[in-house]
Amino acid sequence: MPAEAPSSTELLELLVEPHTGSPLHLVAGPPPRLESESGRAYPVDGGVARFVAADALPAEQAATGDTFSTKWARVDTFGHDAATRDFHHRWYLERYGWPDEAAFAAFLGQQARVLDAGCGVGRDVAWYLAHAPGLVAGVDISTAVDAAARNVGAHPRLLLAQADLANLPFPPGFFDYVACDQVLHHTFDPRASFDHLVSRVRPGGVLAFYVYKVKGPLREFADDHLRSLATRMPEAEALRLSEALTRFGQALTEQRLTMEVPVAIPELGISAGRFDVQRWLYWNVFKCFYNADWDWETNVMTNYDWYRPVTAYRYRPEEIREWIAAAGLEILHEDVGDAGLSYRCRKPTH
Repeated sequence: MPAEAPSSTELLELLVEPHTGSPLHLVAGPPPRLESESGRAYPVDGGVARFVAADALPAEQAATGDTFSTKWARVDTFGHDAATRDFHHRWYLERYGWPDEAAFAAFLGQQARVLDAGCGVGRDVAWYLAHAPGLVAGVDISTAVDAAARNVGAHPRLLLAQADLANLPFPPGFFDYVACDQVLHHTFDPRASFDHLVSRVRPGGVLAFYVYKVKGPLREFADDHLRSLATRMPEAEALRLSEALTRFGQALTEQRLTMEVPVAIPELGISAGRFDVQRWLYWNVFKCFYNADWDWETNVMTNYDWYRPVTAYRYRPEEIREWIAAAGLEILHEDVGDAGLSYRCRKPTH
């Protein structure tokens, strides 16, 4: 006879006080809240436990959280439509070393507890729920968790929380698989957040994560310059800049221009070969994202996502390998791409 699905109360009471690790129990309210034995309380709104108080976060982290709240409010079904979902699923499998979705599904089918750390609007949460047999948790520092709840819908194995990746409301060693895709570089202290995520993986469990990669000096200069402006602009101006960059990318894409770079210039990170002009400028000079298969707003918010966040660190492979070695993890797969660095690692059993 199949086991009875856990209640929402049972799922919420799996959470712990993020700073002390003490148990929490659900008080029906009103308003509903999770309380520790010491009386510390965390609200539960729309079935989502809230562990983030903006005035308690470092200013840079609070500002970055606000940026992603804005982004996900404007593209709140990102990754749930066919075009963006299929694009990201293919990219995810490629970066983390899964030959196809069947292989990834077989892996997830053996994971009792899965965490999407930085779940956004729930694109990967929905994917994990389709293949993993047990609990799937999603956390995000922004109000994107509300869109995730709407997009995924009520599910007996889904637990959502608004929380900081450096102070997760889960006990140590709680998860079989933790995925932190395209999020760590936006945290206040990525190394500390990484170490905290490692602590929440059980011995023998797997951590997959992606961080931005340091690019060539021309692109790094432009990124730093534009980000220094975009992070200080009023919201309307940051959106205007994002739209201008998108229109530039669109114009070049539609012209289908190519160019020949006769010799490499390693000092600038420039390779020899034939390139599409838009893609060459994108990778070597400044980000002007455009994907003709996506709607206009999603394209704009992809450029906004790059330049508006206050915290957006970039790394070299040797730096991230040092993090992994210091944490005692085994690298199962490494992908050094044009945009970022992706790793799938196993935690030792001893």
